[in-house]
Amino acid sequence: MRDKFVTKTEALKELGLSSRTLFNLVKDGKIIANKVNARVIYYSLNSIRAFKSGLTKPI
Repeated sequence: MRDKFVTKTEALKELGLSSRTLFNLVKDGKIIANKVNARVIYYSLNSIRAFKSGLTKPI
């Protein structure tokens, strides 16, 4: 299954969390982020859903 990457707005909507919490989850390695440049970051939808389902490590 291919992973889909979403924008920050879509990730925040999916998680229902604040921007700071999303940043901390990425920093802790619980959600995968792909930084394209200084302003554009995409977030792995698979890792977001894995986090929501209670898995500690992204798939």
